[in-house]
Amino acid sequence: MIRKEQLAINRRQVTLDGWLVEQFRDKLTRASLLSRKKKRPLLLYRNIVEESESAAEEEVATINEKYVIVQVLTHGGFIPPSFQQQYVFNLDDFAKWIIKRSRDLYLQCIDNIDEQIQSI
Repeated sequence: MIRKEQLAINRRQVTLDGWLVEQFRDKLTRASLLSRKKKRPLLLYRNIVEESESAAEEEVATINEKYVIVQVLTHGGFIPPSFQQQYVFNLDDFAKWIIKRSRDLYLQCIDNIDEQIQSI
């Protein structure tokens, strides 16, 4: 049985998550417009997934005019650079996905977008 206090907390969390998604979607829209203006994709985040002495697997997210592309690539040592996975999101789907996925990556996206916007 769910208590009333739990329902109130869950409703507040849903409201907060919705607000975060909305605010992040606005930043993504500004970043996509900046990407169009600069005629090149903008970096949202880089995350090293696995690293050894001479090679690394890393996840890189970039934004262009319409989409966010998340790519997992390996490189270094005797390994030729190659893409292991690639995901394409529209701005709305990426905003929801990144907030559920990782707070740190979400904050890295915010910082990188703000930095790009300020450098205009």
